[in-house]
Amino acid sequence: MTWTDDSWRDGYDEWKLRSPYDDRPECDHDDYDLDVLTGRASCNMCDHRWYASDGEIAEEVEHQRQYVAKMDRENRRQWWRDKTYPVRMFVFRVLERVWPCKATNVLHDDEIPF
Repeated sequence: MTWTDDSWRDGYDEWKLRSPYDDRPECDHDDYDLDVLTGRASCNMCDHRWYASDGEIAEEVEHQRQYVAKMDRENRRQWWRDKTYPVRMFVFRVLERVWPCKATNVLHDDEIPF
């Protein structure tokens, strides 16, 4: 091997040029964001962009409608819990003396509904 022969560098620098995403399998585009106004969809995994079909747009609109309905129910439930707090505090104070282990269920509602 002579000092002017640089053939050894061909394979040496190849690892630097490879992308860490080259070994990933093909993306199925299951996790994507969809803009219902323009119809543009973009994959969250590989950043591929495409125009969604009418069925996909209708499905996304239905999903958003269901989410808004759930949020309205939760906000309404929270509004009533805030309004009934003084009554629940009185019941809590009474139950605290009679049945202490069940008293906190009256006052606190820490369950996440969805």
